Amino acid sequence: MQLTRLIYASTHEGMVFEAIDQILQKSRVSNERDGITGALIVGERSFLQLLEGDRTAVAKCFMRIVLDDRHRDIQILCAGDAKDRFFHEWTMHLIKASRIKEEILSRYLIDGAFDPVRMSEFAIRDLCRTLSAGDWDKLAA
Repeated sequence: MQLTRLIYASTHEGMVFEAIDQILQKSRVSNERDGITGALIVGERSFLQLLEGDRTAVAKCFMRIVLDDRHRDIQILCAGDAKDRFFHEWTMHLIKASRIKEEILSRYLIDGAFDPVRMSEFAIRDLCRTLSAGDWDKLAA
């Protein structure tokens, strides 16, 4: 299997976390079945999602996301082959941007806001690596 990583951003209309939790539960079932791991970082009006797995499985998952009208303005930020997984233990981990400690999140804010579309590819990968490598209890506010 060729491991593929796809990171995209989209906007949402201020979804309540109950709706996001429904998305998350469905994603975990599908991702477990398809061998996909990753994380969903939720900002006030934006999503940053990382998907990792077999190239075909990731592509099919992304197509389901594209067809979901809860996601708007979808933009692929980076995609390609990967040597290893950032989120090898999470079929889909939910991370609320507001819960990331200020000293960590502040490195990635643009004009004081979490705006994944304006982040560099390096910053996106660094944020994902930081969130995947650390003890979540030490990263959460």
